[in-house]
Amino acid sequence: MRSFEKYLLALVAVSLLGLPPRGWSQEPVPGTFTTIDFPGAAGTVVPPSTAININVERQIVGDYFLDPVGMVHGFLLSQGNFTTIDFPGSIFTELDDITPEGAIMGTYVDGTNFGVHIFVLSKGSFTTIDFPGAVQTFGNSTNPKGDIVGGYFDTSGNVHGLLVSQDTLTTIDFPEAIGTFLFGINPEGEIVGGYLDAAFADHGFLLRKGSFSTIDFPGAVGTVAEGIDAKGDIVGAHQSPDGTLHGFLLSKRSFRTIDFPGAVMTFAEGIDPQGDIVGGYQNPDGTFHGLLLSDGGVASESAAPAMPGQTTESPKVVLPYNVRKLLQRRLPLGRFGAGLMRP
Repeated sequence: MRSFEKYLLALVAVSLLGLPPRGWSQEPVPGTFTTIDFPGAAGTVVPPSTAININVERQIVGDYFLDPVGMVHGFLLSQGNFTTIDFPGSIFTELDDITPEGAIMGTYVDGTNFGVHIFVLSKGSFTTIDFPGAVQTFGNSTNPKGDIVGGYFDTSGNVHGLLVSQDTLTTIDFPEAIGTFLFGINPEGEIVGGYLDAAFADHGFLLRKGSFSTIDFPGAVGTVAEGIDAKGDIVGAHQSPDGTLHGFLLSKRSFRTIDFPGAVMTFAEGIDPQGDIVGGYQNPDGTFHGLLLSDGGVASESAAPAMPGQTTESPKVVLPYNVRKLLQRRLPLGRFGAGLMRP
């Protein structure tokens, strides 16, 4: 990360206005937690990607592995049924988001050159997206219009935010940052993400109508904003001074915490229009699990595990060191990337 050079100017108008919260609460976000585990998996919503998201139909996508040294697979959880989805010929697939119409956006590592690419799966057909000249291209979120946000690494090792809209690929960099990544986009085109400042501190941000605002959880040593809904509610993760990772909800400019009971770390990744939040957590034994936090348990039934169709683990493939490092650096940036490591 220390090889970052000055970024290209963002292709949007910029205003460093900040986003001061009106207050914050140590009270947890109310609701019911449901654990999401792919049946038979050794880990669900696993590093180095920790991918999980939810759409308005309460369909959930994410990733899992059957063996800690085996392949990472994508999954779709719909109406209580799990389905494995892997990009053809890949050695690593994560599903990052799903539109209301069921189009799935994800990221995969090809089995030939170990390149990292965005893909879209729509009506049974896969399409690959790569930023021109990039070393690796990652996706993180999509909205109902099909806009995609993520990031890419250039040939110098610098990481940039990426917006894909109407077949146009646009670089978006937080001003004066040494690293930018886009994590979430809502139907209005508002974008959240994370950036590293010159002191290598992690910050979240909101990009709304061409203006950037920094998001820092009060008292945290690092913050990343991961998802945003149509109302502008934002979820993400922050690191407390003792090194523990916590999820958060920022609603009406007030913060609340998200911690799965008994977990050693919790992170929030996505939020749907009903306010259901998805993310993940790590148990003291080192295992990772997906989570759904639903208001009053209204969405718990949709997350009830059901045995999927037969899943066959492909031959074990260990990702090359440089590819694993890129994946680990990407989600989230900085300290969180070091924290979200397989035990």
